[in-house]
Amino acid sequence: MGTEKGSEYYDDFFNNSENFHCHYKDSFYYVHWTQVIRCLRKIQNPEILEIGTGTGQLAEYIRDEGFESYSGFDFSNVAIETAKSRNSQWHFWVGDARDGTNYQHQSFNTVICLEVLEHIKEDLQILQNLPENINVIFSVPNFDAPSHVRWFTSERQVKKRYYRYIQIQEIVTIGNIYIVRGLRSNFDPTFLQAFFASREDVKLSSFLIRIKHRLKNLFKLKSI
Repeated sequence: MGTEKGSEYYDDFFNNSENFHCHYKDSFYYVHWTQVIRCLRKIQNPEILEIGTGTGQLAEYIRDEGFESYSGFDFSNVAIETAKSRNSQWHFWVGDARDGTNYQHQSFNTVICLEVLEHIKEDLQILQNLPENINVIFSVPNFDAPSHVRWFTSERQVKKRYYRYIQIQEIVTIGNIYIVRGLRSNFDPTFLQAFFASREDVKLSSFLIRIKHRLKNLFKLKSI
């Protein structure tokens, strides 16, 4: 497991990686971004706020796809200066995702948060900063790295971490990244819902079926 890094680390990271200065179609994130665009197409008139813009490659892609409302921030000065140079029509600023004032700059109904939550200990605070009933598209990894304070080995782990704050509508796995689309809303689970990390109405009968299913899968894994 890695450790949380400061903005200077990411300034160096963005300065020294060609991947963040190429055209978005040449980035190794391009396939993930195409999934984000697909999610945006499902939202009527998205007014987008991006948390952690990086060097503005996704913003450029969003512009080229014809979306009309976008703003974003990152806590790396290098990233923001590069993003501004790529996208003169969009509004960018330097800001920390944990600072609630960064969500007051623009009106928005959709948040994109890629390659951010795994780097910050207070990831849940970021989600709590968001107003309820807005669309949220975020990503988290299934691999460790020096700057990752957490990572996930299954969709269930992703749901368990975030279902109390996001009504998850879909999770798509692309390579080593989980891309999640949902609606921001607080949820107070019952004991069984907490056990299964689910917002579904879990009854005793379905509880027993799920336990039986899990035990069956566990025995299958042990027999392999």
